Amino acid sequence: MRHLLCILSIWFITLVQGLGQVALKTNEQVDGYHAIPQERIFVHINSSLLLTGEYLYYKVYCLERGNGSLSKLSKIAYVELVGPGGDPIFKHKILLEKGVGYGDFFMPTSIGSGTYKILAYTHWMRNQNQSDFYQGDIAIVNPYLANQDIFQKTTSFKVDSLGKPKELDTKKASLIGVVSEKNGPVDLTINGTEFKKRAKVSLSFQNRDTDKTMGGDYSISIRKKNGMPAPLQAGMIDFFEKDHLIDERPSVIIGDTIYLPELRGELLSGRVIAPQGNRPISGLKVVLCIPGKDYFFEVAETDELGDFHLNIDQYYSGEKAILQVLSTNPERYKVKLRGHKPLDYSKLHFKEIRIDSTMRKEILQRSIHNQIENSYFQFRPDSVLSNPLRQFSDNKEKEVYLLDDYVRFKTLRETLVEIINNVSFRRLDKNNELIRIKGFDYAQVTDLPPLILMDGCLIQDNNALLDFDARTIESITVLRHKLVFGPEVFQGAMVINTKTGDGYGQF
Repeated sequence: MRHLLCILSIWFITLVQGLGQVALKTNEQVDGYHAIPQERIFVHINSSLLLTGEYLYYKVYCLERGNGSLSKLSKIAYVELVGPGGDPIFKHKILLEKGVGYGDFFMPTSIGSGTYKILAYTHWMRNQNQSDFYQGDIAIVNPYLANQDIFQKTTSFKVDSLGKPKELDTKKASLIGVVSEKNGPVDLTINGTEFKKRAKVSLSFQNRDTDKTMGGDYSISIRKKNGMPAPLQAGMIDFFEKDHLIDERPSVIIGDTIYLPELRGELLSGRVIAPQGNRPISGLKVVLCIPGKDYFFEVAETDELGDFHLNIDQYYSGEKAILQVLSTNPERYKVKLRGHKPLDYSKLHFKEIRIDSTMRKEILQRSIHNQIENSYFQFRPDSVLSNPLRQFSDNKEKEVYLLDDYVRFKTLRETLVEIINNVSFRRLDKNNELIRIKGFDYAQVTDLPPLILMDGCLIQDNNALLDFDARTIESITVLRHKLVFGPEVFQGAMVINTKTGDGYGQF
């Protein structure tokens, strides 16, 4: 049965892959939609009460609705922090690996004190009711802003609908660390009740039903207890005890439009039009570049409606994306990118929290501590080193030229002539020149253009590139293989890295 379900799911996704949304046209597609498992999101946060100047750390668990196992369907989760006025504080896209992902956010001093909502969902979950998305409450205290309603002058404090913070038994605390229901609740045992500075603390996980020690992938938040009121966090037990294991979904019929799961990564869709007449253009190649040290590059082709669909299936280090039409006259076209439909924040319920003067000392101490920590951030950044990303040239034969090892020439034109092998250029007409890369078969003549990237961005203007200041270039890598990206074939590649990392901005 499981094998049959996988085959049916693959058939359905293959039929409509690459689209952000699709209209169901046949009974087979309706059946395919119902055959694909639904998803649920659980988010574990480090604290539900934060001061500005502190970090929110969170871990995302994407679960298959109906059995609670980690979902292998979606590769992207969306996490949002929303304020009482419906204004999003942040929107994160989290890459999921085997149903698990994580992220963080630094609370700036521009955020006012109050309660906020953290929401999490996948693209596939948008076919369900928004009330099925993960929702959690986070209280934020900003001690640097005056005249805030959260503070009271009385000697008592009130927490409306939040309840008192739970006390933690330091000898034995109960939690859920395994997201599969069949493993049952897990007990966390600590090797003591009091610890000195730099003392070793050992944690062991035992299955409550079998008393067996368990390994696994856990997320644990350890913080100093305090008397400040904080919104209660829903635990994994509460998550499972509710109706999240019931595989319910809105019924669909032929003609309905559904969101598709992001099976291989983030889906990006748009349309290419000709400004004159506002006509969609079919058969054009569209290039997506995400520049950076670890760049991303992909090509798609527009359909009869001028629509294109790109799939970002790798990590990337850049913070901006560039879309180009692959053409001798790209300026003749306009690219319109489709954004995700925003959520409806009007039905969110924000709880109330009040803090009085008795909390002043603790808030002051934490504020001072945060300022000290943040002042040393540039010398001791709290970050995780990522593994180098795999690029298309990693497993191919290539020639790398570090230009500081050679006599420097003013232009790239001179550098190609004097230093770089197997790369040539010829004059097409009075005003245009073409760059070409020799393949391994010298007897074969080809007019295929090479792929030319500068700091991860496609460069199409060969004339301007030949006149580019080569003294700003750090290295040039030449590949002579044929490269295939979607519908486009390139004869070799020339990858240029500049000293500043943003040389493409001059084109």
